[in-house]
Amino acid sequence: MSRTVTRPHRGVSAADRTAARRARLLAAGRDQIAENGTAGVSVDAVCRRAELTKRYFYESFDGRDALLVALFDEAVSSLGAALAEALSAAPSAFELRVRAAVRAVLSTLSADRGWSRLWAEAHAHPALRGRRNAALDGFVAVLSDELAGPGGGAQDPATTLLVLVAGVTELVERRLRDDLDIGDDALVDQLVLIGVAACAPLRPDGAGRDQDG
Repeated sequence: MSRTVTRPHRGVSAADRTAARRARLLAAGRDQIAENGTAGVSVDAVCRRAELTKRYFYESFDGRDALLVALFDEAVSSLGAALAEALSAAPSAFELRVRAAVRAVLSTLSADRGWSRLWAEAHAHPALRGRRNAALDGFVAVLSDELAGPGGGAQDPATTLLVLVAGVTELVERRLRDDLDIGDDALVDQLVLIGVAACAPLRPDGAGRDQDG
C-alpha cells in the first residue's frame, strides 16, 4: 500500500481527503457486492463505481482482499453495535431480549444488502473465513452473558448458541433473497420461539421455561 504525501487543499487536510476517498471505495465495494456478490468485486470495478483511479485505491488498500476484509470488519462492527444497543434497551424478560436481538440482526442486515451478501459468502472466501468464525464466536460470547447467572445452566451454551447464531443469520439471508415465503414479523416470531426453547436448558435453574411467561 503506497503512502502519498499530500498538502492541505481548500482547508481540507490530506488525512481527511484520504479518509473521504477510502469511504467512497468502501461504499462502492458494498454496492458492488450487493449487485454481484464478492465474485463481482475487482479493483477496476470498485474504482469505476467510486470514480477514483487505482492510485487512490492502493492508497487505502493493498488489494481486493484487503477491501473485502475492511468491508467485513465494518459489517461485523455495525452488527455488534446494533446488537449491543438492542439488548441495552430491551426489558429484562428473556423472551423480549431474544426478540430484540433477532430484530437487530434482521434490521441491520436488511439495511445494507452488501453487508448481508458479504456475510453469507464469507465462509467460502479464504481471506474472510477466519474472520467470520471469530465474529460468530464473538456473538456467541455476547449471548452467553445473557444466559449467565448463579449456578449456571445444565449445559455448556457455546455449541447451542453457535447453532442458533449461524442459523439465524442464514435464515435472515434467505429471507433477504426472497428464498423464504415468510414476512419479517413472522420470521422474527419463529426465531424467537426457537431461540427461547433452545436456550431454556442453558439458563440458571431452567429459567425461561415458565418464569418469563
